[in-house]
Amino acid sequence: MDKKTLSLQTISLLINSGEAKKALEKLTEFETENPDDKRLIFYKPGFLVDIGNDLRNENIIREGIDFGESTLTQTKNSKTKAYLHYCLANGYTSLYQLTERMGGAVDRTISQSANLLQAKQHLIQATNNEFDDPNLKTQLLINLGNCLDTLGRGIEAITAYNEALNLNKNFPMAIANRAKALRAFADISDKYRASIYVTAYQDIKSVLDDPKLVQVGGTDAKKAFERELDYIESLFQDKSLLKKSIKHPRYKTKGLTKFEQYYLDFCSREKLFLNFHIHDDFCEAAIEDPVFIRLITKIDDNDTFYNFAKQLNQIKEDYAVARLNLVQSQYKQKTFDSISKRTSYVYALDYSQFNLYVGLLKSAFKDAFNILDKIAVFINDYYDLGLKENNIYFSTASVWEHKEVIRKEILNSDNLSLYALYDIYRDFKLNRYQRIKQIRNALTHRRLIVFDSLITSVDDKTDKHNIDSDTFFQETVNLMRLTKAVIIYLINFVNTEEDKKNKISNKPILDMYVDTSQFL
Repeated sequence: MDKKTLSLQTISLLINSGEAKKALEKLTEFETENPDDKRLIFYKPGFLVDIGNDLRNENIIREGIDFGESTLTQTKNSKTKAYLHYCLANGYTSLYQLTERMGGAVDRTISQSANLLQAKQHLIQATNNEFDDPNLKTQLLINLGNCLDTLGRGIEAITAYNEALNLNKNFPMAIANRAKALRAFADISDKYRASIYVTAYQDIKSVLDDPKLVQVGGTDAKKAFERELDYIESLFQDKSLLKKSIKHPRYKTKGLTKFEQYYLDFCSREKLFLNFHIHDDFCEAAIEDPVFIRLITKIDDNDTFYNFAKQLNQIKEDYAVARLNLVQSQYKQKTFDSISKRTSYVYALDYSQFNLYVGLLKSAFKDAFNILDKIAVFINDYYDLGLKENNIYFSTASVWEHKEVIRKEILNSDNLSLYALYDIYRDFKLNRYQRIKQIRNALTHRRLIVFDSLITSVDDKTDKHNIDSDTFFQETVNLMRLTKAVIIYLINFVNTEEDKKNKISNKPILDMYVDTSQFL
């Protein structure tokens, strides 16, 4: 091993052993002696961010960020770019912790943090890069999950942790962080509340003494997970329940039609059901949409709950229909073939597709997108903002901001799930979902021509009116997953607000029975 490589490894070892000052001295010495060493582009940003974080020195962190952003524009290597995005995300996360975070159960700085927004953007760009390094990919996905979870976006965080576990199924930080994110939604999981708490507890317990947990997350991470265990234990009078194995039998297939079985398998595989049952994607508990709101009203108020319930019924109904259309678009059957052939389309000699299946996929996309606007209307009504419904859209500012400033109702809510909804709006505002918006606008107001992916490819992402079938299918699935997350954040937001009323009320709260029959 040459002297330069040894020096770089020494700096890394000093950082990992908590000797940040010595590491900074060694880095300065190395840079003075080897100013043209190309490896500095790769290592220096991460070294400075880690050193600055350990020393709680904002200037050193910013120096690392500035250097990383500068070198990012100079490299074309995908892995180097991904690593630099990783370092920059760590830098912005450190700045948030050092300069913005106020502490407390729910931090109002989360909803306004420019640093968290920057960290998220870098992690998204890094995970979108194609490169061959499963260890780096795993860490990037875990960090993305951590960032999303901090922003209140636990459903999407769980997806990121699952992707990390697909690369490394025994990675302790992914297992423990996924359990922590899942636990936050247990209370709106109806009859599966207890099993989710038990699963989260057992998952954290299984990795708590794994040396890699401290190696990757440090002692602070282990202490945080120990507090999670203590909290869950406090909820159970009978602690023996926390040791019981949670088993759910696979859903019964007897009596199902071929299409119903295909539907259940498809939606389970793509995780499109509105629940938190992750023990087994193919059991009875995992194929339902039980999540709903709870409201606290005056005992003689017979209208408020049902008015909001009807709004949420519409949202869930639209989602269920969009999901059904998505599945039907992928399920070839003679009946649909015959129905489709009753409509004449001109073949344009360019492999473009017009048929019932493509139409169902287009309908699924439009319906899923339109749900977002209904959720914005729900927020307007819940807070009685007084905005006209015709002017309310999820991706525009009206519900979320007033004169480009976050609305006080949102900021003062101390509600992570509401902050999650606001952060998704910010992503729309910053054009993270630009392709989704382009597809929806093309479908609704212009045209979207779908081409057969097996024969031809449409690679131009700036083309608003043409798309290949594989890309369109994946964009629709991605939109469905986003819509699912938004619905769950809305429900959790409402239930959290109602729980606050319960805690400050001096009067008894009575349960009200509601009928869930469907008149089919």
